[in-house]
Amino acid sequence: MKRISLNENWQFARFPDWDGVGAVPSAEWENVTLPHCNYTDEEPYHGLMLYRRTVSAQPGWRKVFLEFDGADQVCRVSVNGIALGEHRGGYSRFRFEVPEEALQEGELRVEVCLDNRLNPAVSPTFGDFTVFGGLYRGVNLILTGEDHFDYCYYGTNGVIARASVAKDGSGLLDIEPHVCTGDAGARIEYTLYGPDGSVAAACTCPAGEAVRLKVERPALWNGKTAVSFYRLRAALLANGAQADVTELRLGFRCIEMDAREGLRLNGVRTKLCGVAKHQDRADVFSAVTPEMIDADFDLIREIGANAVRLSHYQHPQRAYDRADEDGLLVWAEIPMLKMTEDAALQVNALEQLRELILQNIHHPSIFCWGIQNEIGMFRDAPYMHVRCRELAALARALDPTRLVAAANLYNVKFQSELNAISDIVGYNLYFGWYYGEMHDYGKFLDALHTARPQTPFGISEYGVDANPALHAENPACRDYSEEYQALWHETVHPIIRGKDYLWGSFVWNMFDFSSDRRDEGGVKGRNCKGLVSYDRTLRKDAFYYYKAAWSDDPFLHICSRRFVRRAQEAVDVKVYTNQPDVTLYVGGALIGTAKNNGNGTVLFPAVALVPGENVVRAVAGELEDSCRFERVAEEEKSYRLAGSTSGPVRNWFLSDDDTVREGYYSIMDSAEDILAAARPVLEQYVPELLKALESDMIPLTLQMKLILERALADDMDRMKQINDALNQIKREI
Repeated sequence: MKRISLNENWQFARFPDWDGVGAVPSAEWENVTLPHCNYTDEEPYHGLMLYRRTVSAQPGWRKVFLEFDGADQVCRVSVNGIALGEHRGGYSRFRFEVPEEALQEGELRVEVCLDNRLNPAVSPTFGDFTVFGGLYRGVNLILTGEDHFDYCYYGTNGVIARASVAKDGSGLLDIEPHVCTGDAGARIEYTLYGPDGSVAAACTCPAGEAVRLKVERPALWNGKTAVSFYRLRAALLANGAQADVTELRLGFRCIEMDAREGLRLNGVRTKLCGVAKHQDRADVFSAVTPEMIDADFDLIREIGANAVRLSHYQHPQRAYDRADEDGLLVWAEIPMLKMTEDAALQVNALEQLRELILQNIHHPSIFCWGIQNEIGMFRDAPYMHVRCRELAALARALDPTRLVAAANLYNVKFQSELNAISDIVGYNLYFGWYYGEMHDYGKFLDALHTARPQTPFGISEYGVDANPALHAENPACRDYSEEYQALWHETVHPIIRGKDYLWGSFVWNMFDFSSDRRDEGGVKGRNCKGLVSYDRTLRKDAFYYYKAAWSDDPFLHICSRRFVRRAQEAVDVKVYTNQPDVTLYVGGALIGTAKNNGNGTVLFPAVALVPGENVVRAVAGELEDSCRFERVAEEEKSYRLAGSTSGPVRNWFLSDDDTVREGYYSIMDSAEDILAAARPVLEQYVPELLKALESDMIPLTLQMKLILERALADDMDRMKQINDALNQIKREI
């Protein structure tokens, strides 16, 4: 097999008014190089687009395949006017064979038509991230002889290798070959090379036969402790010669999960301290290069995480490779974020899951396959349970060695079937941001574990937004300040860390990312929950909190260094560090020495500032950090959002005690429960809102109070009437 890059010399055009049928309309074509993303913040185009280029076919070419590492989102490919096929899904690799009649013409005119509009039959149909569009991961030609591995088998190299560890400690490698050959006597020669390059196992078998190789005492891939790799070489022997060769890097390790003790890696209890990430970044959006992916993983390594959730879709191969190399445990998943009753959507989800697993099953870093994220947002319906069981069954059939995972919203009820289908469950929790208070984590998690002690739970998302241009001396919920994000994480993470029954958690998010539906916190089109800015140039203070909590590399960081202009005579100076104590100087004067509080934080309260510039210097052994504060006469208005309030909007006039009547319904119940038990009340008081609820425009798992506060912001009397009416409807026991 030979691979040739086709990333150069493409032409690109958009066709907003074309239906994709018939002749291509005239257009202004631009020359582009792949990877290419057509999205810009100024023009977030969603519609049809076309890429085209020509390739000179050489006389000696026998079998030729077009390889797409990712094409967003529905892709149709033709060569010399011959339709090769369609691929539905923007994140996995796929290939099409070029027909012989096209090769005989000597010139291949390749046309790739893409449609990145939301499609009800293709996941994702909904989500808090941008669907960009484009040939954003590159295109290659693959050349083979007449006999070759099946490169069109779900985008794989035709060799599926499942590595596991037997109870006796030996390594087992189950190999499933897929070949295209006319030789009934074709064979495959397998050679497994160990970490030192020596042959660990080998055999030669008929080409269509599944094979098991055994390694008596394998060197284990052991996360951040040690990464040991094996290399599998498969050579196809047909018609008396070596016809094709492919290779895979893999590793042996054992993953176990217990509801009380969490995850065990190779028998050792390992609590996951992870971050989640999307693939995009500033300026290039989804068209990231391997070098950019490496830079992301360098930051993840710096922070000291031992796990990463590659959200919410299949990521580039370089991401899984780096996770392997860095010893990070990976939650890999498909983009199932809104599950409807459309049968075609389920077919597509199963297809994307099959591609995800078969293309990535050799990566030792992956410990689970995620089958859904927050599908209970709009409702929790029986059809969802059936379809999730189908997805879970497929994952287990394809890969019995790994866990099946699902991520649920906080308002999915503890006893919901959505918590009973997968091997492990993560909850996406945002207390102290979207609802409740920071300290509510402890109570919620204990109640969840008590209700379902048999279910292994973790936290699949937790975080808050921060715009690093915004600052507050007394940070509060939804002021979007860098200080609130830091305070929130240093409050919430110890609660999570103290729950032994949790298998782990993932900070949402490692990096700010694009979400074209958002406009908040002074930033449009971004989810700003990242610990690092969208362009990767700025580490927010919360980044250093986790570095203090997770990393063994000595460091020191003075917080709020971007909060330069201060109107207070004295300010608290906070330092994040993994050192035992810190000494502080201001303007050359010694302030004192303070100890680490055990949570990565050293605090110097009420440090006096002189008018004008104040140079602040922190010292811990040989480590030193400094920044500058400027005392000013008036508060710097640019540090706060215009019209912002401290704390979430609470547009309500009654306490919970006045709202809730024991044994009866109230607006404190979910919209789903009220719709089922008290639909006539909604029909009487809010008929238009009822239509929205029944058409999936509003998440039914939300508390009715939150929905009414938005819908009836200026009509408190009607809200009270609705609650009074609900208080007359008795709950069924």
